[in-house]
Amino acid sequence: MEENLVHSSLDFLKVLEKFTLESKLLACQKHSSRIMTCSQVDMVKAYQENIMPWEIEVFAAYSIVYDSDDAVEELDGNTFADTITLIRNYWHDGLTSAEESGKYPEAFMMISALQQFQVQGVFLQKLYRYHYFFTFQNDKLDMRKVFFDKMGANYEQLEEFAFLVFLGFSKEVQDAIPPIELQNILTRVFADKDALRLLSIEKEEYKKQLFSLYADNIIDQYYGLKIQYLYPFISGQKFTYVPSPYLVINAVTESMLNRITLGDNKLRRAIGKEVIESYLYDIVSQLGTVTWISPEIPYKNGKANLLTSDVIAAEGDTVVFYDTKAITPSLKLRKFDKAEIENDIKIYAEDVIQIYNQINNYLQGLFQLDKMYSKENIYGIVVVLEDAVVSRKKVYEKVYDILEETMTLLEEGKDYICSHIKVLPLRAIECMILQNTSLIPELKEQLDKPEKWYNYTYANATTANGLIPSFAQYEQDIKCRVSKQG
Repeated sequence: MEENLVHSSLDFLKVLEKFTLESKLLACQKHSSRIMTCSQVDMVKAYQENIMPWEIEVFAAYSIVYDSDDAVEELDGNTFADTITLIRNYWHDGLTSAEESGKYPEAFMMISALQQFQVQGVFLQKLYRYHYFFTFQNDKLDMRKVFFDKMGANYEQLEEFAFLVFLGFSKEVQDAIPPIELQNILTRVFADKDALRLLSIEKEEYKKQLFSLYADNIIDQYYGLKIQYLYPFISGQKFTYVPSPYLVINAVTESMLNRITLGDNKLRRAIGKEVIESYLYDIVSQLGTVTWISPEIPYKNGKANLLTSDVIAAEGDTVVFYDTKAITPSLKLRKFDKAEIENDIKIYAEDVIQIYNQINNYLQGLFQLDKMYSKENIYGIVVVLEDAVVSRKKVYEKVYDILEETMTLLEEGKDYICSHIKVLPLRAIECMILQNTSLIPELKEQLDKPEKWYNYTYANATTANGLIPSFAQYEQDIKCRVSKQG
């Protein structure tokens, strides 16, 4: 750690009190737009601009925390740049503890990924997922009704709004459309009172929720959940500000799911069972290389009634067992809470063991698939809705510890688990499958490469195969819908 660069105090942020809220948030908006393309936050561009989206988010959050109605000074470019640099070089005390315990690489990877992954990826893929979630209907669960009852609006209305806002603030569109015409479009978009009602927050309410979330330790929001992930629009005295326009996508997707399930574990479980399982089956079944697929299969082990993994899909002589988990990272992880980290490692380990047992049950003949598959050609994937990004090495070590309580696990068995059973976030699955690309070549490629066994993703998407039909149709439909608005 270089003493002249790294620092552990955020007191420097108090300088933001002397600048107007408008000048601070407009600076965030300007720099956010510069790294937004028509499809995603451009991380290459962000590195070129030397400003990361999560740094802008921290700046915006503390701009609201440290704001005074008496401020009259306009934020200048040098102060903005200097503050961003200081934000980048902040060293959380949790990292010091991790360094002292020899766990720094794992802690840094976890906290960085939790901070960064949320804004990465193609936004249409995320919208597609949550369009499926929030419009899902079967005989057990009507998500259209659930959503409207809780939010007072149809989901399609919000996704169209988010789509247009993202495009309207992207640099590509701003460079292509005359300013007056673009302003007219955005004016029409912002006339959607339902969307603004659901996605806006007043400055004082922002502070209230923030201090409620982080109690007396406001520093924790540096790596923590930002209120603008829920409410990307900040209401001021005269204007509504959108410091990080790309967050409108997060606000109508994963954050919206958290909002409608808050305090309702029954609904959360129902969505996990009915919606997420159905979604995974639906997209995997459309993969061009899939030769056979099945939802969970009931079977018996003695008198016990059991179910297989949620989705089992074969591609030729290879088969993959998928188990979905509606897991979302706890806020405690962002505070470097050791107990929470260990708990998540244990949960992931138990999920891996669950698939391992399913594979063994199949090999023992307790249930049948379309044909016989050799053990070496059977893979398992624990598909988590949102990844806690805990150390995969620690997960596998925990797997061994649990299994060795009841059996002798040889090195061969350990190697099989590490090389054949993975924990992957749903976004990594989507990145491949929505672009009609199989994960199996990636899974096979890492078999004899132990250094890759602990990877957090095996995504290597290509555009060569086109898109799966439902995603292609969704892309066409939503573009057609929003085009009618200008």
